[in-house]
Amino acid sequence: MPTEISGSTGVNKIQDNTIVNADINSSAAIAGSKLVMPSGSVLQVVSANITSEVGTTSTSWVASPMAATITPSSTSSKIYISYNGFAYHYINEQAASTIYRGSTELSGKDGGFMRSWKSHSRGFFPHIANYLDSPNTTSATTYTVYVKKQSGSNSMDFPSSSSSTVPTITLMEIAG
Repeated sequence: MPTEISGSTGVNKIQDNTIVNADINSSAAIAGSKLVMPSGSVLQVVSANITSEVGTTSTSWVASPMAATITPSSTSSKIYISYNGFAYHYINEQAASTIYRGSTELSGKDGGFMRSWKSHSRGFFPHIANYLDSPNTTSATTYTVYVKKQSGSNSMDFPSSSSSTVPTITLMEIAG
């Protein structure tokens, strides 16, 4: 039985829990801002396929073209970052990759989240990492994969456009 509101009862007279799902028309639109997702729910996903690369001999972190921006809906949200790409470098040389939020490096390690080294040949080396960040903001936030040479003098390329896979960075907002 539908709830009827008249001038004598008023909206402010409706008691909590008196309207149930069956009372709501199936075609009714409910604003997304009225929905509360439980902690751990995925609220939004941003993904970018990367079609360019950076070549570097630097032993300091250098921004790669692998970047994406997300705007968290709450300061309590967490951002799950995942990236995959291939580094191309020479024999007996090391390459490293990490994630930056704006100008902040997130791993806190000299080797970042991923390092590659090959002793017997040059070639493509997978760089795959995942990280759960707590940015504590509702402002647009950019995450960028940075790379550097750990050893060697030849250039390393990342994400290598010569590999057969499409490098990707994915950001997921997780309800806090």
